[in-house]
Amino acid sequence: MPNILSIIVPVFAIIGTGYFLAKRDFLPKDSLPMLSKLVLFCLIPALNFGTIARMKLEDVLVWDFLGVYAIGALLAQLVAVLVFKGWFGNSTTEAAIKALGVSMPNSIFVGFPVVTQAFGPEWGHTFMFAVIIENIVTLPSVLIMAELGNSQHGKGANLGLVLTGILQRLFRNPIIISMTLGLMVSASGLSLPEAISKPLSVLGSAAPALALLVIGGSLVGTEMRGNLRELGTVSAIKLLVHPLMIVLVLLVWPAVDPMIMALLIVYAALPSAAIFPIIGGQYGQRDFCASSLALTTLASFFSLALVLSLVLTLVV
Repeated sequence: MPNILSIIVPVFAIIGTGYFLAKRDFLPKDSLPMLSKLVLFCLIPALNFGTIARMKLEDVLVWDFLGVYAIGALLAQLVAVLVFKGWFGNSTTEAAIKALGVSMPNSIFVGFPVVTQAFGPEWGHTFMFAVIIENIVTLPSVLIMAELGNSQHGKGANLGLVLTGILQRLFRNPIIISMTLGLMVSASGLSLPEAISKPLSVLGSAAPALALLVIGGSLVGTEMRGNLRELGTVSAIKLLVHPLMIVLVLLVWPAVDPMIMALLIVYAALPSAAIFPIIGGQYGQRDFCASSLALTTLASFFSLALVLSLVLTLVV
């Protein structure tokens, strides 16, 4: 079995380096959005396209992964809504935003590097499966719930507009576009010439380290703002309950490959997605969401170590 610290420490060392560089202004805070765009609009799409184009079509679409991941995310959302509405007395909209924080992991910026370290680069592309579900199930379900909550107070947007916005986001998402193009090449049976595949490989290899530096830099200046019990509850559901929901689904899902099982649990154990504060800001919860993102990112050092120590026994 791989040494767990040899997997976790390099990842969080790079996050810590990003924090140090931003804190000392070697990596200016105002440069982080541009670097994030570089990762999301160039490096990750290059990795996506190059990887999928080389794969057989039947190896790209892993339906077990997509199905289990979607149901696990929805169950985590259900737990969050019940807890935050029933226990903390949150409104439907407030509970919906917290449900996003517990069900949408940072599969790109943290998941890809962690999976590559833990399972090898040949499994790095699986973050794309997570991205598919996050964009067509996890995020839309939360936005619809939040707007339904707002509509109860006369503030909700037209649901038709919300759905239209979701579709536009999907069709404009460079990760989804690159994945679609890669699927087309894979289905055609054609091989990419080296003049194309090599630059794609070089660009893709830069994605993990830069993504982690950006995550670290984004933690600079973040303070714990909001109800500490609620912050702790979001972190606990995200890092512990979400993986548990995946395990429960796997118990009733027929014949899932052990490697896919391990990957699903690890993705669910990741900290909240980087867009959590952005979405939360649209509903007046940016500070809480930013604090929650920082807390889940820091706490995930311990939860990921625990989860990896358990799931790696499935595949060794």
